[in-house]
Amino acid sequence: MLSEEEIERYKRQIRIDKIGAEGQDKIKNSSVLIVGAGGLGSPILLYLTGIGVGKIGIVDNDILSLSNLTRQILYRTEDIGKKKVLIAKERLQALNPNVIIEAFPECLDATLAKNIFPSYDSIIDATDNFETRYLINRVAVEKEKPLFIGAVGRFTGQVMSVMPHKTSCYNCVFPEKDEETVREMSKRNEDLGVIGTIVGTIGSIVANEFIKHILNIGSHYFNKLLIIDLLNNDISAISISRDPRCRVCGNPQ
Repeated sequence: MLSEEEIERYKRQIRIDKIGAEGQDKIKNSSVLIVGAGGLGSPILLYLTGIGVGKIGIVDNDILSLSNLTRQILYRTEDIGKKKVLIAKERLQALNPNVIIEAFPECLDATLAKNIFPSYDSIIDATDNFETRYLINRVAVEKEKPLFIGAVGRFTGQVMSVMPHKTSCYNCVFPEKDEETVREMSKRNEDLGVIGTIVGTIGSIVANEFIKHILNIGSHYFNKLLIIDLLNNDISAISISRDPRCRVCGNPQ
């Protein structure tokens, strides 16, 4: 049940016919773990906290630096040198005290992922390196957790969603390479740079994908890869297929 304060807080979205009080109650009773509290994580965390998701977990072991502030809108100049996840928890709790915020100031590894993924309805990948992205995909599929993925570089971004063992997973589309190659891919991606507006755009879409999933409304980016190029105003959605030989979600021979 929603309290009077919650009804007032969320009244503009409750008025939407596809949400209503019943939908808001579903949002209140949902939970999501967000891996990454940087450029993508910032808008995702802000919107999902504002919308009223009941429990939000944040995994990030980074310290805020000056160069983060061009796109990581959760933070301020005076936060430089502090752990992002702890600042994020404090700021999000101030935004909406009704939401439970759980902070994990750690680097995600297989042990941590397997321990905490089962405590959440869904997982959001807001990371910026391929090693972690492949790990998140593997454990989300193993634990049967819906996964919502955002990726950015320069002026472009991508979104895809994964329903384990029902739709294509990240590894179906981008098969994992050997460890050295994956590290090199992450380094090249970091060297490309990124503009803040694309992380805001992609982060908002990823947050919206999770909300639509919780409410069971609208269409989704399952078996689709959304590609947005803000430099050339080009938006496309490519159909992608589940690979029956995928070593993560298929039956590799």
